[in-house]
Amino acid sequence: MSGFSLIETTSFMNIWYWIITVVAWSMTAHWTLGVPYDTIRLADKRGGDFAEYCDLQAHLNARRLIYYFDKGGPYFIAFVGFLLALIGGWGFFQGQELALAMFVLVAPLMLTSVFSVRLAYRIKNEVLAGEELRKALRRRRIWNQTIGMVAIVSAAAATVYQFVVANNYFLHSPHASPFYP
Repeated sequence: MSGFSLIETTSFMNIWYWIITVVAWSMTAHWTLGVPYDTIRLADKRGGDFAEYCDLQAHLNARRLIYYFDKGGPYFIAFVGFLLALIGGWGFFQGQELALAMFVLVAPLMLTSVFSVRLAYRIKNEVLAGEELRKALRRRRIWNQTIGMVAIVSAAAATVYQFVVANNYFLHSPHASPFYP
């Protein structure tokens, strides 16, 4: 078995695609606006310095995100939107599996990023702190997890589609149809 057999040209059937997908979504679910979930739990459980640290970390990350978004956010959104449209077109209309795999992975991650920017502006404008801030972070985390679950199910559905429909699996199989002998 050579090392090249681990690297396949198909995207959805490649183990590395699924490793990247799982790592991306587990990190997105764990780190909400740059604050790890265990920090939020410790702030709720112990309070005091832990709560101050959680608030400080959330406010610093929110200000940092707002700074970069104010500096070039609309241009970045336009560029990413163009790239997603291009990749989506290649994937859905031209049948390029790599482009479809990238779109299925990146588009939901961009959606969570948009919601994180909204949360950052909310933290700044409403000056969220304490329990109210941690509640907003927990709510954002739950939504990130929900978007992640839908994205993983969508990736699995795209995998089945690529394997069965796009590759004409039943036409090339020795048993042409599972329903007829």
